[in-house]
Amino acid sequence: MAPRLVFQPDASLSLQRGINLIVDAVRPTLGPIPRTVAVSQALEDKPPDLLDKGGLIARRISDLPDRDADMGAMLLRQMLWQLYEDCGDGTATAAVIFQSIYNDGLKVIAAGGNAMRLRQYLGEFLDIALASLAEMTSPICGQQQLAQLAECVCGDRELAEHLGEIFDFIGEHGQLDVRRGHTRAMAHDYMKGMYWRRGAVSRAMLRGGKESDRIVMNDCAILLSDLDADDPEALLPVITTLMRAGAKALLLVGDKFSETVINFILNNKEPDKFRLVAVKTPGSTDDERRAHLSDMAVITGAIPLFKAAGDTLASAAGRPKDSPGNDPTRHARPSFFGQAKQVWVERTMFGLVSDREDQGELTEHLADLLELLEYAEDKDGETFLRERIGKILGGVAILRIGDAVPTRMDSRIAIAKETAKSLRRAIRDGILPGGGIALLACRDALNSAPFPTGDSEARAAQRILLKALEAPIRAICRNAGYDGAKLAELEGQPCGYGIDVRSGAIVDMLEAGIIDVASVTEAALRSAVTSAALALTIDVLLHHAQPEETYTP
Repeated sequence: MAPRLVFQPDASLSLQRGINLIVDAVRPTLGPIPRTVAVSQALEDKPPDLLDKGGLIARRISDLPDRDADMGAMLLRQMLWQLYEDCGDGTATAAVIFQSIYNDGLKVIAAGGNAMRLRQYLGEFLDIALASLAEMTSPICGQQQLAQLAECVCGDRELAEHLGEIFDFIGEHGQLDVRRGHTRAMAHDYMKGMYWRRGAVSRAMLRGGKESDRIVMNDCAILLSDLDADDPEALLPVITTLMRAGAKALLLVGDKFSETVINFILNNKEPDKFRLVAVKTPGSTDDERRAHLSDMAVITGAIPLFKAAGDTLASAAGRPKDSPGNDPTRHARPSFFGQAKQVWVERTMFGLVSDREDQGELTEHLADLLELLEYAEDKDGETFLRERIGKILGGVAILRIGDAVPTRMDSRIAIAKETAKSLRRAIRDGILPGGGIALLACRDALNSAPFPTGDSEARAAQRILLKALEAPIRAICRNAGYDGAKLAELEGQPCGYGIDVRSGAIVDMLEAGIIDVASVTEAALRSAVTSAALALTIDVLLHHAQPEETYTP
């Protein structure tokens, strides 16, 4: 296939076909009464996936037969998938706004308007609309409002009630562990202290406790490291030192434990006098392991031992290393050991309940993590920092989701995790009236905005954005079976009042629990306007002879 160039007006019309195709597939999912999109799977014997997330639907669309239209579809697809990755929601709203701006913008350009000036004014009016949204933003408060927002996001009232109660307790940074339940019911409970996803290196270490596959040790000493424990003799001085100090339990954290060391620990004949349980250092990379060890050190008062520093288990016992050039005083300190009021260890995780009275170091460490979070640019790094902060704050909840159908259980688990992200955003960034009302209310600020007299592109940009801000609420009403006459009932209503399409009544959206996350609405508007304005400036399409094949947006 030879390379090919497509010029105006064919270029814009081709992009428009692809954009409209994607939006028409995504629009039915907008609102509390959405329709679903059936997407066939690669295997013929598999039933189609029923999707109601705009980002997922858009990602399943690729390789359109019309190569010119495919470029427009992929342009919008990239924007929607990036928004879904960043926010988890808002994709259908962004899609209908994008379509409205692009289609109306093409009419202005066809009538002689300048695409670059139109793009400039759209950006200026966007800033006005975002400022208006910021003025309407209010904090979310209370279990009821959290549950209402959760139901708006997931559409599952039972799940929403559980998540509302959980996040009212754990807050923005608290840990939430969503697991498969053992019954058909959904339940949640709270856990003391902090926990990590690493269990005992051998299940046999958990025997002898009050519960099967779980051991609890009170007033437990802690030894933190990323060391490899290969020689049982290296453990003897450690155990001796602790027993002389009156300790009765030790949690040993290390990177690797040889079979000989594990057998040595299991051959303990008097666990009532001294019990030793070993767990692997949490984390999948060296950086993650060091980060987890530093968190545990602040919580327990221990000084971690690191391979990179040349530490050994003998360091904790107060014996200087034999290798030359090392400072013996560093290895003669008894304070390498930390202390916890309670330690519990299971097959897949372990946790600590701290008893430190001096919280100064902990507060300082938390402040450092919050500062790192503020400047985090990498998404994975931001998620990891939030998990660390949640552990230190100590708010831990476990949500167990049960269902008679395993596939439905897995689906609810995935929905719970996505909804939890929205609740964290809402606690951090605030909420807006939902149902498209917040975007519709921005029209007042745009109508009163000054712009250069006689500038046709400025006036056109204002009209385009005014109409685009109506697009989400019109789509919501259409999906629920209402026509344009229903929207006319909002004329003269107080700010914040909108249409509850489930009942058809005009209500105060916040009081009725119809809520959107402020940052998600802002991100959807910003992405749609800036991307559509950029798309309007595309004049030429270039098709490569052999384009690189990829399914990554």
